[in-house]
Formats: sequence, structure tokens, C-alpha cells
Amino acid sequence: MPYSGIHLDTVPQDVSAYTWLFDTRDARHGTPIAHTRNGIRDAQNGRHVSYRDLAAQTVYCATALSSLHGLQPQQTVAIIAGNSINYKVALFAAGRLGATVTVLPSAALAQDITHFLSASSARFVFFDRGTAAEVTKSWNGPAGSKPPYTLFSLDGSSSGTDGGAPYTLDRLVNEGQTRGIGGQTPAWTVPAGQSNKAICAFLAFSSGTTGKPKAVMISHHNIIAQMMQVRLIVPDHPGPMLGILPFYHITGLLQLIHLPVMMDQELVLMAQFDMKSMLEAVVKYRCEELWLVPPLLIRMVSDDIVSKYKIDFIRQFNTGAAPLPPQIIEKLAIMYPHVALRQAWGMTESCSCLTLTPPGLATYANAAMVGKPVPGTDIKIVNVATGDEAALGEEGELWARGPQVTMGYLNAPEETSKTYTPDGYLRTGDLGTVHPDGFVAIHDRIKEMIKVRGHGVAPAELEDALLGHPKVADAAVIGIPHDYSGEVPRAYVVVAPGVAQTEATVLELQQHIESLKARYMRLAGGVEFVDVIPKSAAGKILRKALRAQYAEKAKAAAAAPKAKL
Repeated sequence: MPYSGIHLDTVPQDVSAYTWLFDTRDARHGTPIAHTRNGIRDAQNGRHVSYRDLAAQTVYCATALSSLHGLQPQQTVAIIAGNSINYKVALFAAGRLGATVTVLPSAALAQDITHFLSASSARFVFFDRGTAAEVTKSWNGPAGSKPPYTLFSLDGSSSGTDGGAPYTLDRLVNEGQTRGIGGQTPAWTVPAGQSNKAICAFLAFSSGTTGKPKAVMISHHNIIAQMMQVRLIVPDHPGPMLGILPFYHITGLLQLIHLPVMMDQELVLMAQFDMKSMLEAVVKYRCEELWLVPPLLIRMVSDDIVSKYKIDFIRQFNTGAAPLPPQIIEKLAIMYPHVALRQAWGMTESCSCLTLTPPGLATYANAAMVGKPVPGTDIKIVNVATGDEAALGEEGELWARGPQVTMGYLNAPEETSKTYTPDGYLRTGDLGTVHPDGFVAIHDRIKEMIKVRGHGVAPAELEDALLGHPKVADAAVIGIPHDYSGEVPRAYVVVAPGVAQTEATVLELQQHIESLKARYMRLAGGVEFVDVIPKSAAGKILRKALRAQYAEKAKAAAAAPKAKL
């Protein structure tokens, strides 16, 4: 039988995510905007905007986008930028108008940006200084032609296609403000007779297991449901939180963009990670709660610089996206015995959390597990071999059902049917068990996606890139263990006839991937030449065989006597 979270009140279907968050929710669901006392702080420049001012800027920006630039409901607005206050303004302004917002990886290179913008049919694109160059290169139309979307700069930087005079978000806000209180565009409403379950609010790209990343359709209902679910299992009046996870990641979209507004929680954001800068921000703004992926928690127990800062005021670490090694949990317990460690488990397709460690149970003893089902969520374990439901304690694939499970993949019905069942369950692709006390443990993954510092990397995407190189006849990519990143991609390559299997060729192939893909997708696990890629009779790459081969070699290397100096 399914294992269920506590009761969740009915999730409204007649309101947008924006309107629910900013206008209609009551005190049961956090602090109404008019009564908020906190806001967002940019750690880099010290800028602070209260949530009340954020709401006002959002209205002004939305009015300018609608009245001056013609943004309509269900048109797509893309944001490709680092974390910033203006990122939030642009996102909420588009949401106020009923547009669909696609949040894109800020580290993406031009080739992938082209795919993202085309697949999502983006009509408006917000960028910043860190992404301007790749956004410019992503438009591959005729020389002198303009892209089919309108560009806006979040920070005043130029895209190279705007003649050096970018249309900025600040200008949008100012133009909207000049229209006065009575001249603002009304917030979009869910059309009569329709449900917000069927209206897409966000598109977030998920690597999946095959081909190009797919756009996950996240409904207004999903967003509201996840906020309501988490609200029931977090304490009132939380202290300042550090927001260093990227906003485009599903965790950033929900836990850093939406939930702090609902909870009136002070958010200290950072656009880029640097250990020294992060610790300085934590101390300066006394961040009591930190959302950190496992690689950053590893740094918190292994980096010498940490001891130079007095951070005994930290009350909670939140983590997820990848397993936390037991030895790291032990070190955390020794170094931070007073800090709660809250685990979460979910994915883009589940609109963030399926499980979360309940209050009072966020202990190091429970840190190897990923919490219990969040309110209104059912989880069942399915035997991979038989398809039957497994008994309590037996390992199987975790299937989850709840109001946060998303709509499916955009324009990909076949892929949607493989992942989402007719009765509403999401096949997560994760192997695990449910303990008698309701805690969920994740053991392994069925799906082939590689998790690098919390980022999902599809092997097929890297294989496609390798096969585009003239020196490659065939290729396969697997994830191999890595102390810091969790996993890193490793390529197995059959070279084309006449190509030398040399270090120079390895370097050339690694640089080829670097030129096409984001940093976390690089072949940090190396390149190994093979005579043939192992495949099934149906032509499917046998990655399990490659992983076993790598593990055997790694074991032999570890057991080999070390050379004496």
C-alpha cells in the first residue's frame, strides 16, 4: 500500500500562483505581503528590497511588459541569469500577466540556449552580464537580422544585438511606475471554467535519460501545492537564509524564490559561489539557515578557511539533490553538533519536494534518509522485476503521487507516458525503501542521469556531442564517483579509423565538450579508448557493464602497492 504524508487542505484551482502568493492567501499560509517585515538582500552589493517593495516593483514591471511590449498570457518569457533581486522581479512580473516562465541554466552555452529558446517558444528573454555573450551567440540567424524574441537586461549589460543600449529591467519598472496606481495592468486571472492544474506557469528543463533536455511543464496548481505542503512542516518565523543555489534549479525556484516570500523569511542571495564570500555573507548577515548541495557541505567540513569564521549561530543545514556520504554526516555531527540537518528528496518533475525531514527529526541519526512524504503525497515501492508493489522494507522503484507532481513534458507525449502513469504516479527512477517509521531511504538510481554537484547530466546528451566530433566513431558516457562532485562524467570512445589513441586526442575531445556544454558537464572523469562500446541486442548501451568495468579497475588500482620514493 502507499505510504502517505499528513493531510493537506484542498489546493485552490481558480487562482494563479502569483495571485495566491501575493494577494489572496491568508495567515494560515504564511505572512500576507502587507504584514511582511523582511525581504531580499544581495550579498554582493548589499542592496536590500523588502517583500512589499518587491510586490510593487513586480506590478510596475508587469504593466510595462504588457502595455509597452505586448506580453500576453501563455506567451513564454525566458530568464537566463545568475541569482539577483531583479531576477525575482522579472519572474513574478511575467507570472502576474499569466505568462509562462522558462528558467534556464546560467552556465549554458550558445548551442544549448538555442535549443532551450526554440523548444520553449520564448518571446521575451531576460539576461545579465554573465550570460550576455552566450545569449548573443545563440542567435544564429542571417547577419544583421534580429532574433524572434525581445531582449531585456537585468543589470544594464548589453547583449550585442541591442546596439549597446539595452532595454533594462529598471527602465521597465520606472515606466510602469509613471502610470500611477490607477494605471497598472490588472493581474491575470484563471479563465472561468478552467483549472490551474491545466495551465503551465513554468518550464524547467530536465535532462531525463535520452536525447536533449526536455521541458517539464509546471502548473500554477503545482506551485501553490508545494508552498502549502512545505508550510505545514516548517516552523513559523524562520531566521535569515542563505540563497546560493541557482534560481533556475527546481530547488531554487521553489525554496528560494517562492517560499521565503510566503514565510516572510529574510533571504540573502549570492549569484556565484566562492567559499570565502559565502562565509563572509553568512557572518555579516547572520544566516541561520543554509541551503547547500552535498558538495558544499563537504567543503564545510574539509575546507581550512571555515575555522576562521565564527558561525555558531547557524541553526539548520538543508540539503538534497544528491546522496550525502556517511563519512560526511559523521564529520558534520562532530563539527556542528548544534545544527539541524534537514534532508529533502524530489526532482524537477515533482516540483521540488516529495519528502522532507519533519521538524524535530532533522538529526544526524536521520541524515542518511531523505525524510518522510510531504503532506498530501503518496509514495509506493514497486518491484522493478515484476511491477508489483513491494512490501514494507523491500527495495524497489519509488513512485510518487500528489498535487505537486507536474503536468508532463512539453510536446513529448511518449516521454511523458513513460514517466507519468495514468493514475497520477510519477515514476521517479530512484531505488529505495520505506522504513517502518515512515522515513524514505534512497539507495540507487534506475535512470541513467549523472548527478554532478546536484545538476542532472544526461549521458546521451554528451554522447551526441562526442559523436559530432570527426575523430569519434562511437561513444558512451557514465557517471563515476567523485569525492567533491558526487559524480562526474567519464567517456568511453571508439576512435575513427586512423585516429591515434593518444593524450592529445583525449585533450581534444575534452576541449570539444568544454566548447559546447556547461562547466558541470565536462568530462572530468576522463576519456578511455575502447575497441567497442558494449551494447544489447537491441542496440542499447550497456552502461552497467561499463560501470562494473570501471569499478573493477578502480579497486585493482587501490589495492596495488604504492611505488616507494
